[in-house]
Amino acid sequence: MDIREKCQPHLWLLTGTGEGHVFAESLLKEGWKITVSVVSDRASIPYEKLNLEKILIGALITEEEIRGVILNARIHQNGFHCVVDLTHPFAMKITRSISKVCKELGQTFIRYERAIDNISNAFLIEKFSDLRNYDLKNKSILLAVGVRHLQEAFVFARNSGANVYARVLANPESIRKTLSSSIQKTNFAVLNPSVSSNGKIEKALVRKWNIAGVICRQSGGSNEILWHRICLSMRINLWLLERPTEFKNINSVDSYEKLNKKLKSISME
Repeated sequence: MDIREKCQPHLWLLTGTGEGHVFAESLLKEGWKITVSVVSDRASIPYEKLNLEKILIGALITEEEIRGVILNARIHQNGFHCVVDLTHPFAMKITRSISKVCKELGQTFIRYERAIDNISNAFLIEKFSDLRNYDLKNKSILLAVGVRHLQEAFVFARNSGANVYARVLANPESIRKTLSSSIQKTNFAVLNPSVSSNGKIEKALVRKWNIAGVICRQSGGSNEILWHRICLSMRINLWLLERPTEFKNINSVDSYEKLNKKLKSISME
């Protein structure tokens, strides 16, 4: 069934991962109308050439803001057929709020959750304090954990005796927060994941700082895969901060194909 026969049902995609743009473009081709939420002007750039209904820019801080978007769509655009959460696996607060508001309003909600790859060359830790269980004394450790976790990871790694370095994403917020953290200004590098170059820049950092191990998050996607490959090829340790599991019971899918199938099944109800 071509869903366009049903007056193009409208989806609200809340994005925060690299899959957001790919999913939006594919869903448009399927005939859906799309409104997208992004956290910043910079994050909106990939979406500007798509034929979207609207791009909402800015972090959704409160449940009231989320509720307002849904109710406004009901008043002016016949409502959202479904709210799709494509935010980062570690963005627990926004997922918790979206799920709660959708349940209260009777709004159909689906979360996309990246599949977890069973790659064996990593140590899985539940929290950064677990680093105390490893011998890090006088070892150079590279943090690639995201700026929100940088200070906490730095403290536990340093207290475990490590010489701590960091890779920081090249955006104003990340740089500002890094400069306000305890990490030395000579011990971090500003760059974006160089997946297309097979990690050449990251490998150069590992060699420059004589890195013995990398700490990143079990977030799935290209960034985690990149560090798996680098650490395996350079024979250094990799620690993964375990992905939050509190959303196991919400309506979720782990691929575009499953999302598309579920959306179409909803449209036939």
